[in-house]
Amino acid sequence: MELHSSESPLNILFISSWYPNSEQPTLGNFVQKHAQAAAKYNRVSVITVVSSTSHNGVTIDKRKERNVDEYIAYFSKNKGPFSKVINFMRNRKAFLTAFEMYRKDHGTPDLIHLNVCYPLGIWALYLKNKLRIPFVITEHSSGFHLGTDHTYPSHILSVCKKVLNDSEIILPVSKDLQHSLLKLVPNGRFEVISNVVDEQIFLKSENTESDHKRFIHISTGVDAIKNLSGMIRAFDTVSQKRQDLTLDIVSDGDVEYAKLLASKIHYPSLIRFHSTKTTKEIAKMLQHSDALLVFSNYENFPCVIPEAFMTGKPVISTAVNGIPEHVNPQTGILVERGNENQLSDAIEKMLNDEVSFNPEQIRLYAMEHFSYTTVGKKLDKVYRKVLAQTKFAHAE
Repeated sequence: MELHSSESPLNILFISSWYPNSEQPTLGNFVQKHAQAAAKYNRVSVITVVSSTSHNGVTIDKRKERNVDEYIAYFSKNKGPFSKVINFMRNRKAFLTAFEMYRKDHGTPDLIHLNVCYPLGIWALYLKNKLRIPFVITEHSSGFHLGTDHTYPSHILSVCKKVLNDSEIILPVSKDLQHSLLKLVPNGRFEVISNVVDEQIFLKSENTESDHKRFIHISTGVDAIKNLSGMIRAFDTVSQKRQDLTLDIVSDGDVEYAKLLASKIHYPSLIRFHSTKTTKEIAKMLQHSDALLVFSNYENFPCVIPEAFMTGKPVISTAVNGIPEHVNPQTGILVERGNENQLSDAIEKMLNDEVSFNPEQIRLYAMEHFSYTTVGKKLDKVYRKVLAQTKFAHAE
């Protein structure tokens, strides 16, 4: 274990509503990275619960990734007339089974770090009430942005409000998300701690002079959020004028609609699609690109942006939600949401070298804001401050 704190390491239990598992290998991979960053300074374990159609009963997949002990609890999903009640009870059994396994291995945690309130926040609340274990929350969900297609329904917001109010501190990944959360919990305590990037994997590439510009987009590909259709149309507009550019689209989602649209543009060979990639493969692809494209209709602050920064690459992105907090004239170009003409113009500016960026400065910015070292220290400071201020101790 890599521990650098001068104080004794704490036992931190992450409870995560989103986390990579056999059903969805990339779900919540940004939470996994937060856990790995926290593990540089403390002993960190993770419990997540997954409803499954391929598992019978309750099964626990125990594994270790980068000094983090992971307990992936699967329960068989019921689809019958009483499925809501049955699945809730199975979810509860799966969580408690994993928690007892964790407790046997590590004892009672000093602190719980809940990641994404819904749906597993109720178990952080349960453990606080039963065992008097305080918890903090890192929130990533766009469900708190009111007035969007992804806004949580009122009954979920009601549950989340209870969980958020009972936490010791809320750690949104952007100031914009904090603003949305304040509408739900105006008296909550907040500190923004952004997504994290492994600086030892996402290395700055060597400068290579080329007349050909390589753009890359990495996302789940959900069009209502990521607007791949608009991005492809904007790219097509530029490619009709010149063909010294390519676009690599990397997605683990269903992007057949995007492939169909791309096949109909004037130069379809300039867009290449790639399926799920490992973290190291993503790092290599970013290193060999010239810029990241993000054309989302809304976001919090996608992890792929700091990953691009860590490799010294600029970002062309829509100015939505938390993105303008970090994308600026020194790190990229911002365009209006849905404005395909602005996106085309931004791509052309980069092709014409009308804008320039300093890869070393972009990398330095990423190190100061998103590295495992920086974020791990911030989390450690929060944990110790919370425990120092918490007046109750564990009830063994």
